[in-house]
Amino acid sequence: MVERLVATDNLPDELHCIRTRTQEYAGGREETRFEIWERPPVAFRQVVLSAETVREPDFEVESAFTLGIESMGADVMIQNETGLAEYDSETNQYRKHEFEPPTDAGGHVTDPPFVGSAPEENFDVAYDGTDTVAGRETHVLTFRPTDDTEWVHRGFEYVTLWVDAEYWFPLAHETTYDVQEGGLLQVDADESLGDETYCQTTTFEEITFDAGIEDAKFRVPDDAERVD
Repeated sequence: MVERLVATDNLPDELHCIRTRTQEYAGGREETRFEIWERPPVAFRQVVLSAETVREPDFEVESAFTLGIESMGADVMIQNETGLAEYDSETNQYRKHEFEPPTDAGGHVTDPPFVGSAPEENFDVAYDGTDTVAGRETHVLTFRPTDDTEWVHRGFEYVTLWVDAEYWFPLAHETTYDVQEGGLLQVDADESLGDETYCQTTTFEEITFDAGIEDAKFRVPDDAERVD
């Protein structure tokens, strides 16, 4: 099952989805909803629909495994063959990061998160049956780090993925990470962190495949102003 999860030859040609992300740490809770269009492996558009701090955290955490464009002052992220753009729809301005995206990756949405470069070797994997996410059948897999897990991933207590039964990429995930372990978090705190944990869940509320996304979705508007 893990081999199918990390494969890139079984992905849909296109997808359009609404996805929610919840982060809980230091007594705080943040909830964000995104609308996403993707044409793996390169073309990608993500729009922040809403971002709410339900409870203020006692200290700030920067996560290396979230896209986090809402923290960049932009509400839209667009990637295409020329690189990545942070676009502000209110000002009609954007910043561009030019690079050549890899064509052998799985994509943003379709990449399995948090499981390292070789999950079949670095994590113990348990099959927890089937479940339904966004009206689709999923296989539920739980990963726990082993003694051979790379240092950067040893902070994970567990990662649970709800994997689409047809296309084999995660439609939901839940993870808990020890803030003091590993290297995926940057913490702004003056006190000892004790046994603080960072918990994140993401879930697809709805998803459609191969609906015919226009190429314009993956480009900034022609009249937008570049400001970098």
